Amino acid sequence: MKKIELPEFVRLSHYRIKLIKINSHICYEIGEQQGSFHSKQMIIYLDEDIIEEGGSIAVDLVKHEILHAVFYVRQLEGKNEEDIVNGMATHYTEIEKNNPDYVRWKLNNLN
Repeated sequence: MKKIELPEFVRLSHYRIKLIKINSHICYEIGEQQGSFHSKQMIIYLDEDIIEEGGSIAVDLVKHEILHAVFYVRQLEGKNEEDIVNGMATHYTEIEKNNPDYVRWKLNNLN
């Protein structure tokens, strides 16, 4: 099966969030993390080795960081469980609907 590359960005609401792969050593040395969402720049940084390896771990990482973006955009801080789950589901569905390149990448890595 042909490898599909992670898209350069995803659209969420009226935002265009950049997806940037960075060196795995930098991820570990700076924050001991595999990815991070930065709301001011609307950038998601992702551990390059994990993304290049692909598979469900890569999908989980990207989805995790996208959900941080949803949490920020939807202003879910301090909301109750039902509001949080509703916001996450609604916006994640929007992401899948409006980002076919991301969906192709995700499905390619889950198969």
